[in-house]
Amino acid sequence: MSAASTSPPSSPQTSYFGLEKNDRSQSSFHVVDPQTDMDDSAMKSYTQKRHELLETLNSLHSTGVQTELDLPQIVVIGSQSVGKSSLIESMSGIKLPRDTGTCTRCPTECRLQYGRSWTCTVTLRFHVDTEDKPLPEVREVEFGPKLTDKDEVEKILRRAQRAILRPSLDPSMFLDDRDLSTNGDPAQTFSQNCICIRISGPQVPDLYFYDLPGIIANIAEGGRDQDIKLVENLAEGFIKRSNCIILLVISCETDFENQGAGRLVMRDPELKKRTVGVLTKVDRIEAGSEDKWVDLLYGKENALANGWYCVKQPNPRELRGGMTWEDAKVAENAFFENNIPWMQLDSRLRRRLGSSRLAEKLSVMLSTLVSQKLPEIQTEISKQLRVVNDELIEVPPPDLSSVKPEVIRLLRGFDRKLTQLIEGLPANFANPSTAGIMYSINQVFDHFKHAVFATTPHFLPWSSQCEMDEELKKQLMKAATQFDPEGAWSLEDPKIYHLEEVMDVAVKSRTRELPGNYPFLAKKLLIIETILTWKSLASKCLDEVQELLDDHVKTVITDHFRNQALGGLRGAVLSVASEEIRRRFHSTLRQLDNLCESENTPYTQNTQYFFDYKSKLLGVYKDIYRCSRNEQAVVSCLRNFEKDMRPNDAGAQKVFDQITNALANLAPLGLGGLTAVDLAKLVPEDENATALDIMAEVRAYFQVAYKRFIDIIPQQIDENFVRGTDRDIDFALMSMDLSDEQCKAWLQEDPNIVQRRDDLTGKKKRLEAAKEKLGFVVRTSRLEVT
Repeated sequence: MSAASTSPPSSPQTSYFGLEKNDRSQSSFHVVDPQTDMDDSAMKSYTQKRHELLETLNSLHSTGVQTELDLPQIVVIGSQSVGKSSLIESMSGIKLPRDTGTCTRCPTECRLQYGRSWTCTVTLRFHVDTEDKPLPEVREVEFGPKLTDKDEVEKILRRAQRAILRPSLDPSMFLDDRDLSTNGDPAQTFSQNCICIRISGPQVPDLYFYDLPGIIANIAEGGRDQDIKLVENLAEGFIKRSNCIILLVISCETDFENQGAGRLVMRDPELKKRTVGVLTKVDRIEAGSEDKWVDLLYGKENALANGWYCVKQPNPRELRGGMTWEDAKVAENAFFENNIPWMQLDSRLRRRLGSSRLAEKLSVMLSTLVSQKLPEIQTEISKQLRVVNDELIEVPPPDLSSVKPEVIRLLRGFDRKLTQLIEGLPANFANPSTAGIMYSINQVFDHFKHAVFATTPHFLPWSSQCEMDEELKKQLMKAATQFDPEGAWSLEDPKIYHLEEVMDVAVKSRTRELPGNYPFLAKKLLIIETILTWKSLASKCLDEVQELLDDHVKTVITDHFRNQALGGLRGAVLSVASEEIRRRFHSTLRQLDNLCESENTPYTQNTQYFFDYKSKLLGVYKDIYRCSRNEQAVVSCLRNFEKDMRPNDAGAQKVFDQITNALANLAPLGLGGLTAVDLAKLVPEDENATALDIMAEVRAYFQVAYKRFIDIIPQQIDENFVRGTDRDIDFALMSMDLSDEQCKAWLQEDPNIVQRRDDLTGKKKRLEAAKEKLGFVVRTSRLEVT
């Protein structure tokens, strides 16, 4: 045995076959010659480990887990009639069916291994249905008895392929050709299900590979146009996997460029890294054109990371003459030793001539790859098992033995989720960024608060006809709105009241009062006008919360009862919840209307806050009013007068002297205790004093009322609508029809859910079978998986 040497072992840190551990990340598969410096004991140990590795691979493939995992494998691809069957015959020692056109119509899994006597078993492996969807469980059927005669293999393989292509029939019908006279479903053109051939014998190499249908360029009689693409897609489905070693078969009888399989590989640099090329029909190379094929061996053309090999199989005349497998091997070696250009190749390339060298190369590559990937496969199996178990939890089968308790369990589970929703807890505690419904509701309440703020009345204690410069007007405006909510003046159309407008309301409200008296009605009218939109704002707030609650509850129902849509349980709960939300909405709306109606009657027990706020506002409004009439300078001088501090400014000294003289002149009248501040009180009020008082009182009451309103409306919505809905739905669910007949109907499952659970269950069984197989191999062999 020998293999192409690409690099010698550089350190003792190697795997079973000389592959350096730090090279395991490479996508191309390079190996060293396993016979280098090996004594008989080492070679025996090496061979035993290789047996075990390939047996492990066979066990994993038998579970069908290759539909979930990227298992190491060798795939033989080639165009139609390139000698692929002859190549496999030369490596396996068996005869394959030979027909014109495309013969191979399904993958053939070949497991070759050394044995003392020659035996062959054939098994049918069904892992996909007629629509190429994975079956829940892989079905393997032994096809016929164990064979000990090589001549029987061709006949049994013909029958096995017919059985694969007609999976609806009992496989035993094909063993005696009864299928040929049986009507039924027509045979498939091609299938992903495979024929498994297991061969052992004294001259059989350790090898494991898949033979795929040849890439076709033309449709045979009776074929379909889509067969060309179907076969190509089948090949691509195998070779796209990163752990697939590709054996590319190229015939020297036809130009490389005309062979579809070659184009399939050479157009992808990644595929070239894990492809071994093999040239067939080298005895049919046209004279004078040998160089272009030899250039492939040297890597000058269509270079592959793992190089090219050459084989020579028996021609049709030799086969008809009864040439044995052993004779074919001798003839192959003689051909390469005695014919130009093969006999002239250097020693490195001569190790790439012959089917035995190719088989050894592939065997070493595959077992090395398996050695690398076993730890990853074991980890991936465990990972996928965890995922599939989590997914199965989401689609539990209903307990149809006790339908009523099952429905009650579902309803109580939903009620717990609904309570969690109403409490505002995040839907996913593992992800704090997922906000609960209260986050959204609080945003609605915040918008409501700002909308109520926006109704703040803006009292300007000066006449709209008052002439003043813009700078003074800005100063007075700033002073007048210093107690308004932030952003209240940024509205498009704020409500503004000037002095004469307020006074006009007061005058028009008088009935039979004495002169100088104005009824409370004037203040009430201004208050009512201010809060006129509060009812619509409260209603809008409730509408937005209702929309949020409705959406969130529907989401919880859809998720919780996702498996009970077909039976109607999800729809029934959705109907109950929608009705209770609707009822609670209208009940809460009536309560909010009553609260808004009560606001039309001004009332408060918050007297201290009310009077304090009014007092501050009245002082501010009076100062602003005087400023607008240029009276504020006198008042300001009186309030800021200090008798012991005579100013330096001449103008200010004059005012200081006048105030001092006024106080001195009042002393002889017995008013010597007066101060300049007392004199400020002598500044006469005018007819607008009433308007200023109304402004201050209405604005102060608004401050009290909106603080109350922005609390009580959200509180009522939360308690009566949001929380109330939770209570009502809980009660309504327990009032549903829970008869056995109704519960049984409700638990009817959607076929898609059933199919999903079946798919997951099948996947779980395949993964568990693979895990058990791998565990058994590790326990009973000398392999180490770390």
